[in-house]
Amino acid sequence: MYNKTLRLSPIVAAIAAIASLSPNLLNAQDVASSAGQAPKAISQLAPNYSYDLRHDEVQGQVVVSFTVTPAGDVANAKVVSSTEGRLVKPTLAALSKWTYSPAMKAGVPVASKVLETVNFTLPDSSQ
Repeated sequence: MYNKTLRLSPIVAAIAAIASLSPNLLNAQDVASSAGQAPKAISQLAPNYSYDLRHDEVQGQVVVSFTVTPAGDVANAKVVSSTEGRLVKPTLAALSKWTYSPAMKAGVPVASKVLETVNFTLPDSSQ
């Protein structure tokens, strides 16, 4: 029988990791208060959810922090937490292709920190 307590423990760890971050790293809205205007996603291609991951019914989430550069590129991507290690590589590969309109301060593009959660869920097979 599947033990639900074991499945929740990575989620609890992810929540604890997020709670321990400084307030200005929690999300793009927090960046807006210090930078004037938060960065906005232009393109966020979904990570490759490979056949092997789907076949093994791997689901979960990866929390990543990164910098949106003044040019709108993603830099310094780091995994904050992950409920499943096999989801990290496709997440980081996808992040390298994401683009943003940068945060603005006094009309000038500035670098900003962002925290995003990437979810991997299997489609509902009951439909």
